[in-house]
Amino acid sequence: MGAISEDRPHPRLAADALTGFCRNLFAAAGMPPGDALLAARMLVEADQRGVESHGVVRVPIYVERLLRGIMAAKPDIRIVRQTRSTSVVDGGNGMGQVVGAWAMDLAIRKAQAEGEPAFVSVRNSNHFGAAAWFAEQAVTHDMIGFAYTIGGINHMTPWGGAEAILGNNPFAVALPMKGEAPVVLDMACSVAARGKIIVAAKEDVPIPRGWAVDRDGVPTTDARKALEGFVSPVGGPKGYALTLTIGLLSTMLSGAGFGSEVTHMYEDFENPQNIGHLFGALPIAAFEDLEVYYRRMAKAAGEVRGVRRSPGVERIFLPGEREARTAAERARAGIPVPREVLAELRETGEKLGIALP
Repeated sequence: MGAISEDRPHPRLAADALTGFCRNLFAAAGMPPGDALLAARMLVEADQRGVESHGVVRVPIYVERLLRGIMAAKPDIRIVRQTRSTSVVDGGNGMGQVVGAWAMDLAIRKAQAEGEPAFVSVRNSNHFGAAAWFAEQAVTHDMIGFAYTIGGINHMTPWGGAEAILGNNPFAVALPMKGEAPVVLDMACSVAARGKIIVAAKEDVPIPRGWAVDRDGVPTTDARKALEGFVSPVGGPKGYALTLTIGLLSTMLSGAGFGSEVTHMYEDFENPQNIGHLFGALPIAAFEDLEVYYRRMAKAAGEVRGVRRSPGVERIFLPGEREARTAAERARAGIPVPREVLAELRETGEKLGIALP
């Protein structure tokens, strides 16, 4: 197919064309070719899976931070502390996708070498996009993968509070299946990721009630007012407790920023973010025979999918299954990108002399 084909409601771009464009932007901003391609692929893959909140909508702010030097294009990523099965990594203020991929690979290699669970904590990184990508790296090695991170913006209040001191702190867990897509939980601790509100604001469309409140704490469906206010935690006080816990896991083992130490990704271009992550790789064979594990996973999946369905429901989905189906469809038909996002991408490209395909 061509680079762009019109589709309602948004134009569709071929994944390869979109990836190449984003790679060229990152390279023009100073990133090494391999890192630029890795970051581009991860962002486009998020869009391909239907996770638009963590896809190419983030490219303009990443490029701006690279050009301003507030994020390192060529980070010095290094291990600062380690045991046989753990490491603390300093990301050198690099792009979160690059630092995260480096750290997750380290966790997998440690787990392979020792035959036991391995965890890698990270400091001095940046926003890393969709958490699922990292957790899924483990499944091809017969491992369960974990990825946790603190958000790059404080936009959630403690339960009962009226001041944002927490992010929505996403996390992912990926469990391998035999012969089909893994079970992947990838979620923020808010009702909806702030990135979805950003997309809605760019498209000038309302958001569902319950996603966020305005600066006065009043529930709103206006995406722009929501960006000025706070996102709502999933499950009320339980969501607050969950985002707090994920934030602590992502920062307290490495010295990454937490609470008042967190700077605003879209507004602060003076101070590095010092974002923290925690990655884990759990070798299944350390706990159970692989044959037994995969047989029991298939049985569990079959039982969940086979329950009596509510009226009007055609299929029960496992976590991650919808995203895998969306990715397959968009691999054939192209990735829909809102015109407002395309306009920002085009403008970013024009600054660097790179044409949107």
